[in-house]
Amino acid sequence: MSSYDQSPFASTVRQGRNRIIAVGIVMILAGVAAIAFPLISSLSVVWIVGVMLIVASIAQSVSAFSYPKWGGIILGLLIAALWLAGGLYLLMRPLEGIFALTVIVAVAFLAEGTIKTLFSLQMRPHAGWGWVLFDGVVSVALGLMLWWQLPSAALWSLGTLAGISIIISGWTLVIVPIAVSKVFGTSAFKELAA
Repeated sequence: MSSYDQSPFASTVRQGRNRIIAVGIVMILAGVAAIAFPLISSLSVVWIVGVMLIVASIAQSVSAFSYPKWGGIILGLLIAALWLAGGLYLLMRPLEGIFALTVIVAVAFLAEGTIKTLFSLQMRPHAGWGWVLFDGVVSVALGLMLWWQLPSAALWSLGTLAGISIIISGWTLVIVPIAVSKVFGTSAFKELAA
């Protein structure tokens, strides 16, 4: 029995290799389409977030009645009402929703980048601090770029960022079976091709 057969992860990859690669290729194509048509993909992001907020509102409403006191129930229902209002707003006014979510993404990039930059300076004598600094500076730059290009950035940013994320996820799915074959030997990879 080879080490390839002893690893549950490698065995799963071996059994689903073609399917994993096919899903990865489809995701890469979907990511490219999201980048090619950023307004459509930005609208899709807004609609998905809107639906998720409505679903979360329903779940919060149901769970609110499990609180032991009326104050907790009322607070839970108020939170559910806010989520419902946010979800309905995004679904009924998607262009304004794109703008609002773009502002949130820009602020998140700025905050994340600032925190990572400060953290990198604290870990400066240790190996790897430069990569954390680089990550922080890039995040700040992306946040500033989005902020300075508002409102026009709202028309392309969410779709482009979603597309990049989908491409990276798809590429990972294509590369994983190849990487597993390298770790567990090329003979195991040749078995897969047969």
